[in-house]
Amino acid sequence: MPIPAIRQTPTSAYSPTPIAHDLVFVHMSEGDSAGGVAWLCSGNVQASTHLFMNEAGDVVYQLVPLSMKAWAECSFNGRGVSLEIPGFTAQGIPEARWRAAAWIVAWLCRTYAIPPVWAPGGQGRGVCQHHDLGQAGGGHVDCSGVGSPTWLAFMGYVKEEFDAMPVAPAWALHGAPAPHSVQFPPGVDPQPSHDGADRSGPGDVIAHPTPSGFPHGSVRDMQWRLNKAGAMPPLLVDGLAGSSTRYALMSFQATHKLTVDGLIGPATWAALDAATS
Repeated sequence: MPIPAIRQTPTSAYSPTPIAHDLVFVHMSEGDSAGGVAWLCSGNVQASTHLFMNEAGDVVYQLVPLSMKAWAECSFNGRGVSLEIPGFTAQGIPEARWRAAAWIVAWLCRTYAIPPVWAPGGQGRGVCQHHDLGQAGGGHVDCSGVGSPTWLAFMGYVKEEFDAMPVAPAWALHGAPAPHSVQFPPGVDPQPSHDGADRSGPGDVIAHPTPSGFPHGSVRDMQWRLNKAGAMPPLLVDGLAGSSTRYALMSFQATHKLTVDGLIGPATWAALDAATS
């Protein structure tokens, strides 16, 4: 399927604490994508998710860096990456949306070497629903019951996409140079996801702002840090990761004896953080 577009919509509701990439969590939002993203990014909630796909599956909103702890599964927040799927239990999720979500999950599994298998109860490594996690995960109920035929069919789609993806394709996420910008859905009223329930867990605290004043891992944060590290000419901190930002990033990588690929991976982030914190 075509690779979805990325729209960065950073939220401050996350802990800048590195996570283990053991699991991919799948949520059903009980709402639409635009209203759910607007609510999660409103600045006054104790909830977030790493990724929130739209109804058509051709756009994915990214709220939290994939290396950091989103507030999505309470006590499980440090175990993996969360994906929110828009929809309502009473209406079910169309098959096309399940298949679009399966591509995203398969990409995460390929990227982080997570087995594309169901991990019941969030035990071991693999993929599970929020519903799987019980009270420790917040007690949320998804429209697909634990171990239901719908869920098992979805896991079949994930395996199909995983097998068809020997190598994870490059996909521009938080901080990765690409011609996209941080954008909020225009003219949308916030719509609480999961009835507005908190999803932070023990030890999940905000340590913001970053030195840049922008969410860690966002394009603006990267641009500010590159300027602080001596980018010449200085970048316009506009959230647009185009050719100038890519050139500045490659120059930084060369100076710090990193792989010069223009991609903002963990090693480059660590060096950029060390140079500018």
